This record gives sequence, C-alpha cells and structure tokens, in this order.
Amino acid sequence: MDTKVVLDTMWVLITAMLVFFMNLGFAMVEAGFARAKNCVNILSKNFIVFAVSSLGFLLVGWGLMFGDGIPFIGLKGLWFLTGLDNSPATGDAYKGVYSAMSWTGVPLLAKFFFQLVFAGTAATIVSGAVAERIKYKSFIFFSFAMTMFIYPIVGHWIWGGGWLAKLGMYDFAGSTVVHSIGGWAALAGVIMLGPRFGKYNGGGGINPIPGHNLSIATIG
Repeated sequence: MDTKVVLDTMWVLITAMLVFFMNLGFAMVEAGFARAKNCVNILSKNFIVFAVSSLGFLLVGWGLMFGDGIPFIGLKGLWFLTGLDNSPATGDAYKGVYSAMSWTGVPLLAKFFFQLVFAGTAATIVSGAVAERIKYKSFIFFSFAMTMFIYPIVGHWIWGGGWLAKLGMYDFAGSTVVHSIGGWAALAGVIMLGPRFGKYNGGGGINPIPGHNLSIATIG
C-alpha cells in the first residue's frame, strides 16, 4: 500500500471514531433529560444499540446499501462483506460488487467501519425519542431491523447509486440518509407508543417530567 492509501485510511478511521463518539453525547443528553430511575436503562440502551447495529449492518445491511443491484435495493455482496472487491483500487481499476463506493481509495473494512458508525447513529436517534416508554427487548429488535433493512434500503437510494441518486440527489454529510431516516423512525415510534405514563392528566393538563441531571445533558 502506498503512502496515500495509508494516510487516507488513517483519516477515514479517525473521522469514523469521531462519529462513533457521538454515541456518548447521545447517551448523556438522553440520560440527563430522563428521570433518575431510568438512567441506567437509557445508558444501557445506548451501549447495546451499537452492538446490535454492528451485527445487523455486517450481516446484510452493508450489501443492501452499497451492493450493486437495482435502483431500489442492493442485491450483491449481501452477506458479511463476502462480495468480490479489490479495494483500495478506484475508478476503472476497481473490480467488485460495491461500485457505489469505488470512488474512495481505502480498504473495504475501512469503508465498512465509516459507514457503520453512521448506521449506528441513525438507530441511536430513535433511542432518545422513545426514552422511558419502550421495552428493552422491543428496542433491541427494532434497532436490529433498522440497521439491517430500513436504513440500508433508503441509504441505497441516495448513497448506493439508487433511484434518488440517479435523479441527481446529493447528500454530503447524511442530513437525509442518517438524520432524516432516524427522525422518521423516531416519529413512527412515538406515534405508536404514545406519551409517557403520567404526562397528561384527565383534565387535559400537562404534568412536567423534568430531567434529573441537566449537567450531563449539557455535556452531551
């Protein structure tokens, strides 16, 4: 590997670690604005969501998102990054099934890790919206489905060379692929779950449920 590939790979890994570190910020914000009795539960969810996201994205999510296929979904290299790939070759020299990522001259695992942290971020966005009102097992199941199917399929439309990309859509930093998908999934979750118990009284009034630690919320 030449110097450029080495330096590019180091930079991609460093930036991926910075995005990964956002999970700590999410955990602090959510825990700080929740009640003390639910603090450990929320911290644990923010820890486990990335473990679950990693498995789902590795299992099939990466292939659905970046594998060559049809405008709606990736169909090649679906299982455990097993598709043909000669990264860090780029452009016409690239031979593989992940042509949507053929423009970047870093090894496949570096590409995967960088995209994984964004998939985990999308799933973590949901955690704050459903805090204090979702069962632990249900959240794990949803996070798995989110990063294995929901996020990768929509991501394929834009970053995977899908139908939106062919229409000229360009998402530089994930404002749609990451935050919009996470936001819409969070909205669906809160609509299904409803408000926290005790939030509203029978007369139509609102009962405040203050967070237990604004210091860690501010840090987050």
